[in-house]
Amino acid sequence: MYIVVESLPGPDENAIARDAYIGPGGAAANYAVAAARLGDQPYLVAHTGRLLEELGITARLRREGVSLDYVKIHDDQMPGLVIVLVTAGGERTMITMRGANNLLRGDEAQGSFNVAHVASRGPDVLQRVCSSVAADFTSYDPGASNTSRYPDKVVEAARKCSDILVLNRAEYRHIAGTNNIDVARDLLGGRLRMILVKRGAEGAVLVTAEEAYIVEAYRAGQVVDTTGAGDVFIAAFNVYLLRTGDPAKALQAASIAAGIKVTRRGAQSAPSREEVERALRTNPPRVARRRRGGG
Repeated sequence: MYIVVESLPGPDENAIARDAYIGPGGAAANYAVAAARLGDQPYLVAHTGRLLEELGITARLRREGVSLDYVKIHDDQMPGLVIVLVTAGGERTMITMRGANNLLRGDEAQGSFNVAHVASRGPDVLQRVCSSVAADFTSYDPGASNTSRYPDKVVEAARKCSDILVLNRAEYRHIAGTNNIDVARDLLGGRLRMILVKRGAEGAVLVTAEEAYIVEAYRAGQVVDTTGAGDVFIAAFNVYLLRTGDPAKALQAASIAAGIKVTRRGAQSAPSREEVERALRTNPPRVARRRRGGG
């Protein structure tokens, strides 16, 4: 549920809404829609309540090309609910109720997939996913609640089960204990070979054992709503990394996809593959590369 306000209210303050709208969201669903629009066939693994179906959101996901074969709908549970206050400049604050999301274990899906992406869940879910499915590439975006509560367990699980750990700046501080991006290399090991730190308007940094890639933020127009931009970013990164094998190209595509998304309201307003490809040809964001121990 989005409520557009002039400014975010403080304690005991009342903000007058300019607009309000209801739409689908959730980190994994946002990722799935973005991946579908970029040409992949995503399968969403989730638990939700019957209300989601009554609001037409499951039908909308199917129209987007997202398979709901692994989505369990409960009659006695509320779906996950987020209330988002958004200003005209894109600043936001959020209130989250997980609802049926808390029933997710991670072993609901079986089989082989090109990519497995685990979003906003604890390390126990990641490890069950790792044990239940075979994936060429696994990414893990634990979210702020998990990185702040048990950062060591997040890193331990990522080393066992994930090729890439995805964090924003605050989450990186929880994990690394510092803002210094070079420390990210010390966290790599086991299966974990990349750490991606999303930095909003400052772009993103991808750290590997040998190299760091710094991509600038893509400016597609006025920022309207940043909700879900990080999910779009990692979806595009994964799609293009698997498609090209080139981390720099994947970062450029991810920056473009997120940059276009923030000009549109709603968490699931990711661009199409054609839009991303057009920007890659005409105006790709710059990527700086820094080798370990060098410039």
